Amino acid sequence: MKKIVLTLTAAMIFAWQGMSFASSSVDALIQKLEDKGILTAQEANQVKGEISSNEKTSQETTFKSMLPDWLNSMKLTGDFRIRDQYQRRKVASGTDISHLAQNRVRIRARVNFEDQVNDKVKVIVGLATDGENSSGVGNPRSNNITLGGNATGEGTFNKSTIVLNKAYAVYTPASWATIMGGKMDNPIWEPASLLWDPDITPEGGAVQFQKRLNDYVTPFSTNAIFILKDSTPTTATSGFRTDPYMFISQEGIKGNLTEKLYYKAAGSFYNVSNPNHFPLDFKNATNTLSTTAPTTDYSYNFYLIGGAVDFGINDPFGELLPSPIYIPQVGVFGQFFKNLDPSHQNSAWQMGVYMGSSAINGFGTWKLQSYYKVLERDSWLDALPDDDFYSGDTGVCGWRNELDLGLAKNVWFTMAYFHTNVFKHFVESAGSTALNGSAPEDLFQMDLNFKF
Repeated sequence: MKKIVLTLTAAMIFAWQGMSFASSSVDALIQKLEDKGILTAQEANQVKGEISSNEKTSQETTFKSMLPDWLNSMKLTGDFRIRDQYQRRKVASGTDISHLAQNRVRIRARVNFEDQVNDKVKVIVGLATDGENSSGVGNPRSNNITLGGNATGEGTFNKSTIVLNKAYAVYTPASWATIMGGKMDNPIWEPASLLWDPDITPEGGAVQFQKRLNDYVTPFSTNAIFILKDSTPTTATSGFRTDPYMFISQEGIKGNLTEKLYYKAAGSFYNVSNPNHFPLDFKNATNTLSTTAPTTDYSYNFYLIGGAVDFGINDPFGELLPSPIYIPQVGVFGQFFKNLDPSHQNSAWQMGVYMGSSAINGFGTWKLQSYYKVLERDSWLDALPDDDFYSGDTGVCGWRNELDLGLAKNVWFTMAYFHTNVFKHFVESAGSTALNGSAPEDLFQMDLNFKF
């Protein structure tokens, strides 16, 4: 009986409240019911809680009904990172050899807006801090801002600019097909960064297919065309020259071999058309360039063929380890590509291992990975590799080691160490043969990451 009275009381009070009763009047009424013994103190608190919850729901419903549909469906996501970075490289000037060291504190901020236009189309727009290079020009391989200024002309507490990081539309005509176009997140899969810097948002279009057949087999396919540079011919060019672009075809398969074993593998073909028609931005001059005019031209084309594989085990040790120690996942991965045009210095490959959580999603989650990477001089365009790995050069090799530790929900710490060097006797980028084929670099990074 009392439960019925309690429910009716809450409903009555909420109805009165909807008729513009002040909250103080509602509280006073509840207090009188409690004083007369109709409600206990616990039941009075329960009624107040129900009223507060119902009022909040009512206000949210009313507010949402006033907004346009496109705003109701919009998602806001982003991340912020604080990084301390120490870099030390062996360099030479003439016959003198020394080590140059630099410590920098850097920040990166990115915000993404995603709106579901209809049941098949969504639009994604992202803004980010404008990563700089030594000349103060925006950098497609970085959104880092160096505290204290990094480029010529920047002063203390210099204001940083915000740029368009991505803007693209995604059309999903079926559950197994996706078409996208614009300035987009990279749709090409890599188990770890070999050919692509993870901050690059390529421009063009892509078509993706993925169809799960069963637990063991899910084929996937990505075909993309990226525009590398758009330029207007001048008197320095010989007539009409087509803009350089890139075509990529990646065909793969993924799934589970058993309840614990999983895999993912893909073969890829890259065709970079007309790379010599206009100089590409941000190249590091580590590819072989023409010895005749124009000396900005590449000596070779880029026709890459190769593949990648990732193989792992969930809960590999089961109950074999002591209870405080738990390793959720262990895996290995590798990639290999060969540029078919040059006859030498034309291979890019990496091999690595990882263990820990599949995703960093809260306190206690962690992941450790280590891999060795080689990018021979003309294996790939020097404007695209990871710029943390020997400044994004080609003709380099070395180790990357990384540890991620979850500190709280959407907060984690990352520590990375790179030990890299020029590959074999390629020392042109170091500026002197006095290095005798060795110009090692050590790079330490400590990041505090926030995601929202």
